[in-house]
Formats: sequence, C-alpha cells, structure tokens
Amino acid sequence: MNKTIVVTGGSGFVAGWVIREFLAHGYHVRTSLRHLNKASAIRQSVTNGLSDSQRANLSFFEADLTAQSGWANGMDGADGVIHVASPLGTGRETTDELVKVAKDGTLNVLRAAKMAGITRVVMTSSQAASTPPTSIGAAVLDESYWTSLDNPELDPYRISKVESERAAWAFAEAQGLALTTILPGAIFGPVLSTHSISSNGILVNFLHRTNVVPKVPLEISDVRDLARLHRLAFENPVAIGKRYLAADQTITMIQVAKLYQQAFPERHLHLMTIPNGGLRFAAKFIPGLRSLLPMLKRTYHHTTAAAQNDLGWQQYTPEETVIDAAQSLIDQGIV
Repeated sequence: MNKTIVVTGGSGFVAGWVIREFLAHGYHVRTSLRHLNKASAIRQSVTNGLSDSQRANLSFFEADLTAQSGWANGMDGADGVIHVASPLGTGRETTDELVKVAKDGTLNVLRAAKMAGITRVVMTSSQAASTPPTSIGAAVLDESYWTSLDNPELDPYRISKVESERAAWAFAEAQGLALTTILPGAIFGPVLSTHSISSNGILVNFLHRTNVVPKVPLEISDVRDLARLHRLAFENPVAIGKRYLAADQTITMIQVAKLYQQAFPERHLHLMTIPNGGLRFAAKFIPGLRSLLPMLKRTYHHTTAAAQNDLGWQQYTPEETVIDAAQSLIDQGIV
C-alpha cells in the first residue's frame, strides 16, 4: 500500500514542488489550505503533466497555521508530515509577534501529528538558522552551526526561523518524534503558476528592460532540488535526527543580470550596478533593502556535503536554476 503524507501550506511555491515530487513517486498526498476555494487551481498547477492516477492521489483539507482546528482531520491515518508552511510576515510585525506566529504554527502542526500517531516529520527550516555574523570571515559552515540570536545583523524573519526550528527540535525530543530539518538558502526555480512565485519576484525585476543591481551574493537552492531533498530525507532513516543544509552554491545578483542579458537578447536588457554606498543610503528609506546590507560583506559559505553523502543528493547549477526560473516566468506571462 502506498504511503500517505501531509504537506502543509499547499498554496506555497516550495510546497507545490514538494507535493509534485511525492505524487510523482507514488505517494498519496494531503495538503492544507487556509481556504479550499483555491484547491482546483492548485491541483491543476502542481499536477500538470502527471498521470491521471498520480493526480487522483492529491487531496486537500482546510487548516491554518495560526489555529489548532482542522489539523486532526488532515493528519488522520497519514504516515508522515512534510511541514513546509511558514509565515513570512508583512514587515509590520514586531520581532516578538513574528516569532510567536512561527513557533505556534510549527507546534500546532507537530502536536497534531503526535495526536494522530505520526512519528516521522520533515520540516523546512532556513539557512537563516545557520547564519553567522559577517565578521566570521571566510568560514565554511556545516549543520552544526546555529545562528546566535545575539547577532545584531538578524532581522525578525531570520530570528523567527531560528526560534521555530529550535522549538521543533525541543518538541521532537520531548515527544519522541523522528524529525529532520532542511535548511535552504534563497529559493529560486521554475514557477508552477502565476499565483506563487516567492523569491523569483527578485528575478522578475532583472527581466525588465533596465535593471539597477546591487553587488550581493546569494547562496541559492533550486526548488526542484529542495523538493527532492525533502523526499530523500523522508525515505531514508539515516536522516532522522539531523539537519541538512540545502544551499552551498553562490551566484551574485550581477551575474544573474548578465546571464539574462546573454540568454534573452530579445528583451534588450540594460544593466546598471548600484554601488554599496548607494544601497546603504537607499536602505534608510526602503525597509525591504535592509536585509541585503549584511550580505555585502559576506565571505563565508555553507557546505551540503551531509546531504550529498547521506542521501546521494545532487543539485542543478545556479546558472541552470536562474535561467529555468526566468524561462518559466516568461512562459507563464508573468514578465
């Protein structure tokens, strides 16, 4: 009998690819939505190209991370949980407010899993939970490194990711859950629909005719690789009790913009580089730019050797990822 897994946050960019990955490998998938009126459109986008039998293995239930209700029905009889959903916030919350929502949401899911008799959980965390201060220099970091909450460079989102992952590990240890956490970097890759593009919104800007690009490096995760890593971790007992970094390949925003100039000459893209001083000045007035400032001095990087060695995980190159993402944005009519 094929196993049934629950994927939280089925309307999300990463969750869509996770759902697709598990369906393609014979699983029954139940996914949570805050509103079931989205179910038909999501089914169409995440199952496009799959067989009729695989498409039939997807079902939906209504539940919200911020509430305890709804999760019991979705979890009943399932063999495992892939907890992907996470609040991004609006940028208006205080740090304490965002941390509370993130921790409570994670614990609502884990408690429901425990009550349903589910013991196997794979959770999407973030490289933000393994991020040092830029003063560390050219270090190579593995899963043993935990972000210090004393780091003044952290924004509320990064703090919430640290706190929610720590809460998950504490709950798993106390309640006997077999937990694995996956820590992606900046997530890019092909979009499945127009309604959920996530970090690819950055790439949309680079596909407009004139780009003002900062000198910022990104350690990126391809969403397809990330979905596959969740499945490999779920299937392999060696992953139980471990964290896995899912980004160790770096590409700069300038490199992305230049790649697009070469790959899409018909778009007549023009590139202008914003000096670091200009970015710092602009960030005083544009809050969304402030999270980029610590990256200007970043020389450390992470290693995904554990995922490669334990699970045989492989990755697309950053160039393949951003080109495939751009092509999908064009094909979907987003740009």
